[in-house]
Amino acid sequence: MNKLLAGIALAFVVPIFGSLYAQDDNQASEQYEPPPPVGMDVDYFAPPKQKLSIGFRVLTGPKVAFSGFGLISSGVNPGFDANGIRHYNDGTIAPDTRTDAASPTGAPLQTTVNADGRSDSWTFSNQSQVDTANNGVDMHTYSATINGNNPGSGRAASGAGFELTFDRDFGWHLGRVQIDLIGGIGTNKISYSRTENVAGMMTTNTDVYNTYNAVIDPVSGDPENDTNGNQFYGGVPNGYTATPPAISPGTGTPGTLPAPGAVAPIPTAPTQTPPYTSPSSGTDTNGNTVNNSTIIGSNPVPGDSTTSQPVPTLVTEKWNIDGAYYTLRAGAQVTVPITDKFSASVSGGPALVYVGTTFSVDQTLTPPTGSPITSIVTDTYNTVLPAYFADADVEYSFTDTTGLYLGAVFQSSTSYNQSIHDPSGNYTNRVDFGNQEGVRGGVSFKF
Repeated sequence: MNKLLAGIALAFVVPIFGSLYAQDDNQASEQYEPPPPVGMDVDYFAPPKQKLSIGFRVLTGPKVAFSGFGLISSGVNPGFDANGIRHYNDGTIAPDTRTDAASPTGAPLQTTVNADGRSDSWTFSNQSQVDTANNGVDMHTYSATINGNNPGSGRAASGAGFELTFDRDFGWHLGRVQIDLIGGIGTNKISYSRTENVAGMMTTNTDVYNTYNAVIDPVSGDPENDTNGNQFYGGVPNGYTATPPAISPGTGTPGTLPAPGAVAPIPTAPTQTPPYTSPSSGTDTNGNTVNNSTIIGSNPVPGDSTTSQPVPTLVTEKWNIDGAYYTLRAGAQVTVPITDKFSASVSGGPALVYVGTTFSVDQTLTPPTGSPITSIVTDTYNTVLPAYFADADVEYSFTDTTGLYLGAVFQSSTSYNQSIHDPSGNYTNRVDFGNQEGVRGGVSFKF
């Protein structure tokens, strides 16, 4: 009887202890976590705490306001320069290149006893320079002054630039909202240009030069030579018949005239069509190349130089502002997840703007003769300005560590003045950043 009761009791007790043992074993299995692989820190498996964003930032350009006046000088030297050349706005007179045919060594004509004080190397640019009354050419230098300050204003072009942003997660969370600290740097360009015609006053300086045409033999088409063997200029002396004795065709032998000292030089207005550069050549009746240059006096006609009273004119002003600015930002960012892939964030804080610009004004006078005359004045300036910013972005995460972001930006800063003080102009420009808006976008990496 006792054995029967003991067997029944054992049958009930054994299943109970087995069940308890099984529950303890399952709990131990659920709580067990395998250790990290050997050589790896536990933090390797923690979520990324840093994020680096690389992308573009486009901002509206700053406002600009400018004013000033200038002086356009001729920019040339009507006296002899270091190379013995006289420069005008519509011509040049260079040293003579002729050689003396009477010299056995071919010495430069102007260094011998046969020197005539003229040059075969010169230019002029406009038919209106031909001065028939004075048998020569008028050479001019022009200058102008700009009337008034001519104020203007505008806005620089929107500048696309590069940005780099770093943010750090310190574990500050309010529910699903995450608060990070951020810092960044960006760069954008500044570009502004404006061209307009403004009122000015132009002054003209005129020098008169006698010119002398080569005497061409009507039979051979060759230039005549004097008794020294040098080409003859200045007209045919009284009593001389231009037709020389008969010559054999094709020899190109010119006729013979008295020495230039035997007759007074006779200046004549140039017959060439400008723009003209001497020495020049042509072809005679026998097909030979001959020198048909017109020569010019090496110095202006005494007493014929004049300076006009200033007359109204238009001057073209082109304002240019070129440069770049760098923005250093620091602040906080609040991020809210929208879905597993999308999140939205806003950020803001103080900033510093380091800006450098080159401010220049091109002043151009278009004179009656010659090429336009341009005088450029310029100044380079840089400074640091206080600022603040605010950004709002939406980000899409491709993976746990890589995403794309796109958003709107706002930035506000102050202004600065830039001035040009130059003998050719005094100008002032104000660059006002004020409130700027734009967009940003790029790629982000978490690590």
